[in-house]
Amino acid sequence: MLSLAGRRAIVTGGSGGIGAAVVNRFHELGAIVGVIDITAPSDEMTDRFPFAEADIQDEKQVRNALDLLKRMVGARFDVLVNCAAIAGSGKPTHSATSGDFDRVFGVNVKGTFLCSRAFIRDCLGDNAPGTIVNVSSINGVIGNADIPLYHATKAAVQLLSKCDAMTYADRGIRVNCVLPGSTRTELTMQAQAESDDPEGYVRDLVKAHPIGRQARPAEIANVVAFLASEAASYITGAEIATDGGYTAQ
Repeated sequence: MLSLAGRRAIVTGGSGGIGAAVVNRFHELGAIVGVIDITAPSDEMTDRFPFAEADIQDEKQVRNALDLLKRMVGARFDVLVNCAAIAGSGKPTHSATSGDFDRVFGVNVKGTFLCSRAFIRDCLGDNAPGTIVNVSSINGVIGNADIPLYHATKAAVQLLSKCDAMTYADRGIRVNCVLPGSTRTELTMQAQAESDDPEGYVRDLVKAHPIGRQARPAEIANVVAFLASEAASYITGAEIATDGGYTAQ
């Protein structure tokens, strides 16, 4: 049986979507879970999980958030899940602005880097092992004519994961990456609602995935939990596509 009993985990972007599913799954498996997000979670989540508000693009806010959560639980965290991300602008390269670039790279890449750096420094300072799971996307390995800047950020996250896995393997720090396909979250439902053809939007998404449906957030959370657990103790530097067969085509 999969267990995270005794683990202390931080989940960025844990207030909603896949992040919230990860928080709940970790809790079910026995972990103590803290949430970092720029948006406060629901009252129900706030009552159950320590929360620190932070813009992960700001290194001081990241450091303060980790320190606050450590004080709240009374111990160092040994798992970090970098789940916070934004889709950013859907503009093609010729019309995207520097501001568009800075915003999506600031959250998705710089934010992942700053949170990872703070967590790794804590592990090294205590000479203790740790586990990082970065939530990337199949968009990090495929091209598409939709949101090029987002694709580029996810590819960057995957290479950062591999490099960190190699750098810190001998210090007992594992780093892996989960690559979800289309997942039924608040963001995808909003995109569907704003589409000119909501039914066609979902139909095209489903058609692209051989399993024939979008993922449920809990299904992504299960893979994240596996990678954070001792069941994955010999796995580092891996990219696990959780995409209903999309990238197998």
